[in-house]
Amino acid sequence: MPDPTRSWACLIGVGKYAEDDQLADLPAVPNNLDALHEILTDPSLAGLPDDHCVVIQDPANAQELALRIEDIAAQATDMLLVYFAGHGIVDQSVDGNLYLATSHALQDRAHFTALAYDDLRRAMLSSEARSKVVLLDCCFSGRAIGMMAGSTTQVVGQLDIRGTCVLTATKDNEMAKAPAGAVFTAYTGELVDILRTGLADGPELIDITTLYEQLRYRLRSAGLPQPRLSGSDTIGRLSLVRNASWHNPGGTSEPVGLTDVDGVYRLGSQLESEGQPAAAAQLYLRAISRGNTEAMVMLGVHHQQLGNDMRAERWFREAAGSGLPNGIFFLGLFLDNRGDLDEAESWYRKAAAAGQSQAAERLGEVLEKLGNNKEAEHFYRAAVGDGLASSMIRLGALCERRGDLKQAISWYERAANAGDAAGWTCLGLLCADHGMNVEAETWLRRAAAEHEPDAMINLGRRHEERNEHAEALRWFHAAAETGSTSGMVAVGKALMADGDAGSAARWFHLASRKGDGQAMVEVGRLHDKSGNTSEAEDWYRRGIRAGATIGVFDLVKLHIERGQWDEAERVCRASAEAGQVEGMSILATLLKRRGDPAEAERWQNAARSAMPPGPNRQQN
Repeated sequence: MPDPTRSWACLIGVGKYAEDDQLADLPAVPNNLDALHEILTDPSLAGLPDDHCVVIQDPANAQELALRIEDIAAQATDMLLVYFAGHGIVDQSVDGNLYLATSHALQDRAHFTALAYDDLRRAMLSSEARSKVVLLDCCFSGRAIGMMAGSTTQVVGQLDIRGTCVLTATKDNEMAKAPAGAVFTAYTGELVDILRTGLADGPELIDITTLYEQLRYRLRSAGLPQPRLSGSDTIGRLSLVRNASWHNPGGTSEPVGLTDVDGVYRLGSQLESEGQPAAAAQLYLRAISRGNTEAMVMLGVHHQQLGNDMRAERWFREAAGSGLPNGIFFLGLFLDNRGDLDEAESWYRKAAAAGQSQAAERLGEVLEKLGNNKEAEHFYRAAVGDGLASSMIRLGALCERRGDLKQAISWYERAANAGDAAGWTCLGLLCADHGMNVEAETWLRRAAAEHEPDAMINLGRRHEERNEHAEALRWFHAAAETGSTSGMVAVGKALMADGDAGSAARWFHLASRKGDGQAMVEVGRLHDKSGNTSEAEDWYRRGIRAGATIGVFDLVKLHIERGQWDEAERVCRASAEAGQVEGMSILATLLKRRGDPAEAERWQNAARSAMPPGPNRQQN
């Protein structure tokens, strides 16, 4: 294996082409880069230090890119790896040479606007690295949507670099596939799978020759273009990664069966709670290498909790692409929380069709946001038919909204009798909304006796209203002890009110680590109060992405205080168009301020109609 401390990798990918309409965007390229970076920096695979694996995404200027590659090449003394994914161009009118298309490349002016492959060769040749590897996921022109295309034999000789291995996506004049909707381009998808998952019954290390043979076999079996390998000296023996599927007979056994979904989840959760996120991630990756696709979802959630949304989305898309119903659902949930309702709806429909009852319920919620209550009711009823008691509560809320209180009460009682004590909570809140405070407290206490955290939180709030702070805090603690992140946030807010910001921050951070968006917003508020608005903005945005739309208020307020009115309106509009009540309300206020009362009224009416009844109706 190369020495990681003396080895460097440069990963270049161009997915967006801004200047030439004939060069189609390649949306899978960012996933290519992220996956390869994850593999090459994984201590169990290649082990490069993070700063030795440089990602260059969507470079625009060819000359600046060439200089950047040369600078990286100069630092490598053991192995130098350069990867490029994007469009390749053959300049037929000038020299017939190969050019790698930057984001501002023009096909008819490639020699001025794209990176000449000769410049990449020069950078590689100038490096003192003992081993040099070039991976090209492109052909020599790109003209069709969904693929990278090319046709010439002139460039073949240009690929050779002394002492270097060059592995390309195709032979001389074939088309390198970038299938529409796929997580990766075809070639890199197989490359990632081999490097990350390894080879069953294979050697301890995966060298260049083994990698090429596996790529050729898999791509040919799938009816895809054949890769091409050229190299000199003994470069084919260079090992790029350890074989993830290799097991040392005399080594330490795994603490859990890697194909045991529940076992991997329990151990991973334990490692996360013990402050060992890296160990949890390694566990999930090892499980994936054994074919445990559910671990892809676990890894997606892991990265989402760490705030790495790009990597989280990639893992959710990989899980969904494998056909895993749970993966399809979590991808829909991720997109839903981000406000991409149209795509979220599409994935929820697929998961619901695969029998995922939670997806049917979430689909109902999305349809409610979009104003389609009739179809929402259909999917709630489907989820109820699968035994999901929480959908009974959703049906009760729909009935409550349209004024059918008798039917609402019936659904809430059915939910409670089916084992979801939140039904009692909803009955308590319904009574409170109609001034029946004694009955409200009775229902809430009945729910709290079943350890229903929302009931405990609402009881705590009722004590707060009576200035009974100690009793309120007791109820909030009880909710937090059930594992409720809302309870943790309530404890933190109560402590803040008592002036104990330090203890409050610990509760907010605890809930944040568990993925609670409201907690992230509260952390942002702490930074805001201390004057650290940059950190505050980051936490507000994280909270909004995690589904805490209340953070829109704080983020907009921050932008207004900075005088950034256009950005404030952009944030509101994005939130409003995603069906979020908070965004609609604030956008209406901003539009009224700037003198657009008609649109302001439209959004205010939309906000009123979108406000759902049910538990946790009190805004934080």
